Parts: sequence; C-alpha cells; structure tokens
Amino acid sequence: MNMAVNMDVVKAKLGALKGYSELFFGSRDLIGIDVGSVSVKVVLLRREGPEWHLKAWALLPINVRPDSTPEEKKVAIVKPLRGFLIEKSVKVLDTATALSGNAVIVRYVKFPRLTKKELEATLTTEAEPFIPFDINEVQLGFHILGDVVEDGQKKMETVLVAAKKELVTARLDVLQACGLQPAVVDVDSFALENVHERLRDPKEGAAALCLNIGHMVTNLSIIENGVTRVVRDVFISGQTMTKAIMKAFQCEAPRADELKKSFGLIIDPAEKEKALSTGNREALGVSQALGQVARDLVGEVHRSVDFYLSQGPDRAIGRIFLSGGSARVKNLDKHLANELKVPVAVLDPFAFVKGAESVPQDLRPSFGVAMGLALRHNRDWE
Repeated sequence: MNMAVNMDVVKAKLGALKGYSELFFGSRDLIGIDVGSVSVKVVLLRREGPEWHLKAWALLPINVRPDSTPEEKKVAIVKPLRGFLIEKSVKVLDTATALSGNAVIVRYVKFPRLTKKELEATLTTEAEPFIPFDINEVQLGFHILGDVVEDGQKKMETVLVAAKKELVTARLDVLQACGLQPAVVDVDSFALENVHERLRDPKEGAAALCLNIGHMVTNLSIIENGVTRVVRDVFISGQTMTKAIMKAFQCEAPRADELKKSFGLIIDPAEKEKALSTGNREALGVSQALGQVARDLVGEVHRSVDFYLSQGPDRAIGRIFLSGGSARVKNLDKHLANELKVPVAVLDPFAFVKGAESVPQDLRPSFGVAMGLALRHNRDWE
C-alpha cells in the first residue's frame, strides 16, 4: 500500500502516484527510508536478474533531547541522512517512506461497486463515515481487494488509509531537505508485507502475524495469502519495556536500556534457579519487569487474532514474525511462542539479499520496514 505524493497537495492513492507518476521516466530504483523515533533506517537495493543486491544501508541515530522542538528534531534527522547520502555517493534520489501511529488510520470497508476512477472521484464522500478525523485534515488512500457479496448486493472490499496531513507534510519536508524526491508514502505494516512475501513458504496455508516492535509503537498485522487482513498499531513497545525497567530499578533510561539488552526475559526454570541461587537481582528484576509488558502484548495479540478468526471459517495463525529494534530482546520470541502456542521467529529482512554480510545480525530486525520500502520500484503502480 502506498500514498502518492504531489508537492503542493499530497494526493494519496494506494498503488499509484496520482498526478505525479508522469515525472518518472528514468531509473525504477527507490531508496527505502524508515524514519523512526530514535533512528533512521536506510536501504538501497538493486535487482540484477532474479537476485536482489544490497547497494547501501545505514542505521542513523536521531540524537535529540526529549524537549527538542520539531525544527531541532528535523535537523537531527536531516544532517546525518544527508551526510550518509554524500559519503556513499548515493545517486538514487527517488524515495519510499512509511508512516504509522495514532495519526494513521487503516480500515477495511465494503463500498458499492465502482471503478477505480469512480472511487477516486468520490473517495472523500465514501470514506468520511469510516474516518475518526476531520476529513479535510487527512490524506486518503485506497486499494481494492476484490468483489464480495453482502446481503445479496455486490460490493467491493477495499483497504482505506487516512493519514493526518501534518504528519505527511512533516515527513516530506525532511526528505526534501536532504535533496531527496518523495515518490511513495506507505504504511509500516504494508511495507513489511513486501518482506514477508519474499521470505514466506508458498506451501504455508495459514496466515502469519507480524509484530514490528519499535521504540514508540508496535505495528501488528496479519497476512493471509500475501494480503494484509488486519492492521493495528499497539502502544506497547520498546519504550514501554524501558519504562518498566526504569520503574523497577529507579534508574534513568540509558541504564534501563543497558539492563534490557543485557538480561531480557528468563523463561528457562534452570536459568531462573541459577539467578535465584546466585542472588542475581538485576536479571530477576529485568525479567519480571519485561514479563508484565510481554503479558500485555500477548493480550493485544489475542484480541487481534480473535478478531481475525471471527471474520470467516478455516482461518488460523501458523507463524509469528518479530521485527523492529526490540525484536531481539533476549527470549522474547520464546516467551511469546510459549504463551501463544504458535512458532515465533525473529525476522531477518536481509535473508534473501546478496551482499548483506556487512549488516550486523543484531541490527537486522530493525530494517524490516526500510527493506519493504526498498523493494518498491518507481512506477510499479502502472
């Protein structure tokens, strides 16, 4: 899914760059840029025959104070990003980026059957009942999934996306300040779908659930036969884990992050017994704090899965994938697998890419969204 970009009024439309695609006549390459709350992830790929090759990558920390102004944060993003582009002599300027959080709404709705052009013309009117924001304050996008019959009437199932204009504009301002040309604005969960499609076993019949655990928000999505069927942003995240440890140890965030990385969750009885016998209060305290956060996350997963299963018969979740900066918290995958009774794996979005040896294993899960964006191509909506 993507929202198209127009410099004056950001036109949003899934799968197309309305009013802007005519400007793209050259390379079909895009640079994927995932702007998070604490870092910027950058991926540039090139397809050579059937293979994808990694041409450039970066994880750039955003060094700002909690009380920084929006302009100061913009500078903290633009300066290192522009420096990276110069250092690596990146010539591809057309950019794909993505949004998430409480300023982005995804709805699955059934509209009366219309052509794509008819829906484009009436989108604001058709979408307004489903959007909890002032319709004049959002950019809208849509993608038609297919025809359905409801109450004897033929309709079309459609994914509807609304993003606050101020959020979209702020992101475009950052990219343009780096000399980049915004080409695709996606949604985090839909970008992850691109990676999942590259890695999934086509023989798997059951759906997959993706948890992209970022610093501020966790993107939860359920993908069925290559189509994302459930999208939610859950505000149980890496920061939630850090705050739980801060409270337990009465310490500042840097120390809490250090403890989180050092210890993680204790799920093995023998390991717990060892921690008790040696008086390792730090390991026990971190595990207890993270355990409560993990339980809350499990509750949110159960709610989303129950909703998905209620939508039709013969539905099941066969696998869970973790991505994002907190995906590699020690034993989080094992804890979720034990609680949810489903296999859980940490995503390696570089697994199918040639030339990715330079990307450290512990950083790879953070690049799920950036990789999904880099897999897009200019004019792939044509």
